[in-house]
Amino acid sequence: MWEELENALAWYGSAPTRWTQSAKQDLSAAAEWIWEVLQGDFYDDQTTAQVITGTVISMIPLVDQICDVRDVVANCNKINQDSSNKVTWLALGLTLIGLIPLLGSLFKGCAKVLFSYVRRGLLKGVVKSVDSNLWKATTPFVEASIAKLNVHLASPAVRKTLALHKIDNAYKELAKAIRQLKGKVSTTAMLKAFDQIIAVLQDLAGLMDKWGSAALKTKAGQMLLSVKRVRDQAKAGLDSITKPLQDWLERLARRLDVEADMVYRGSPKTFNLHPLVRPTNEAELAAFRKEKPEWVSKPTKKLKFSPLDDPPKKENWPDLNPTVEPGKRHPLKEAYLTFHDAKPASFPPGTVLYRVLDPNSGDNSICWMTKEMFESLKSKADWRERLAVWRHWNSNGEYVTYTVPPGEPLRAWVGPAATQEFKNEKKVVEFTLKGGGEQVVLDPAHLDMSYISKRKPTGWDYGDTTHKPDLTGVPQLISNWFK
Repeated sequence: MWEELENALAWYGSAPTRWTQSAKQDLSAAAEWIWEVLQGDFYDDQTTAQVITGTVISMIPLVDQICDVRDVVANCNKINQDSSNKVTWLALGLTLIGLIPLLGSLFKGCAKVLFSYVRRGLLKGVVKSVDSNLWKATTPFVEASIAKLNVHLASPAVRKTLALHKIDNAYKELAKAIRQLKGKVSTTAMLKAFDQIIAVLQDLAGLMDKWGSAALKTKAGQMLLSVKRVRDQAKAGLDSITKPLQDWLERLARRLDVEADMVYRGSPKTFNLHPLVRPTNEAELAAFRKEKPEWVSKPTKKLKFSPLDDPPKKENWPDLNPTVEPGKRHPLKEAYLTFHDAKPASFPPGTVLYRVLDPNSGDNSICWMTKEMFESLKSKADWRERLAVWRHWNSNGEYVTYTVPPGEPLRAWVGPAATQEFKNEKKVVEFTLKGGGEQVVLDPAHLDMSYISKRKPTGWDYGDTTHKPDLTGVPQLISNWFK
């Protein structure tokens, strides 16, 4: 038992000189060693590195338990400073849910990577409350944790473990595990985990009491009392953060869904040398000349829905024609030309917007529509004609939704789509798309990845009457988030 404990302590800090000089006979030095390790928290660089190697930690007896104990001790120190602060209770909750016996050692290590960075934000005071803005406030720490998780998953030990378990998409499986964990999160489950940690802490405090100096015995006793003081308040404290924690875990799982799609792109069994490709301008023009689809019109002297002459302006709303440095691009450059008329709109939290796209389209682009507009569309031809979308812009076939997250409303521009003209190589207009359907144009930078739905089929197929792409190997329904 002592040999295992010694190995575990060595993971976190070097043994005191007195311990080594006494040939491991000075037990008071061992007691000091235990004390020093338990005083560490998850802010220092050493602990961060240990969290990244969570799978390795779980293979060393007692190391994982000591890691959990020191995290709980650090959490309790913060709570004792202000027990009314729900943010610190949430940080404790993130520690305790990692102890719920649901995640295996592999995913427990991954969860520790994710949770540790968020706890850091919570306890640094960056996150001010556990209200509806919680996810937005913790997003920078989530993104930092995912970057570290990439490093963790790429390590030889983890890759070997993934291969052993035949896991080819770690993010997908981790998202599933997080959702399972969310279903198990309750005050009762967290209190049970808390009691297990206190039992381990009592054993360690007993060793310090047995071997340590009088001063160390006093400090160890005070530390144990400090943790028990939090335990006495824990039911009410954890009750207050259970629902926000469950909601946060669902958002985290959705963020991992997106990462799964981004990192592990679709890999069909049948390979196609010519996957889905939008027609070129020239090819589309040639097809129209050969057989004009019903949704395409011949030009008239006066456009049905002429484009705006100038971009509309409103403070704090997206700029529909931003100034761009030479050689650079911006998704909203000349976006006002897609409108016949544009009014500023403010979509409150909970509003669901729709975006039709193809496998090559980005989920986070400028063109969206309301639910009412989407449900009014009768066919792909109807969509193309009313929203004025050429095939070489978007082949269709799929759609996503975006739910405006809690907090600030989403600012965008709304109005009828302008008629679009198709000019030939001589700049002569040969065909038009009528437009007139209500479109929503927003700044993609204002979108939160975790509130984008999974892709779904429109039911309108990927081709058109005059354009039948080879769909062999098309990676359908895979998220595509442009960065």
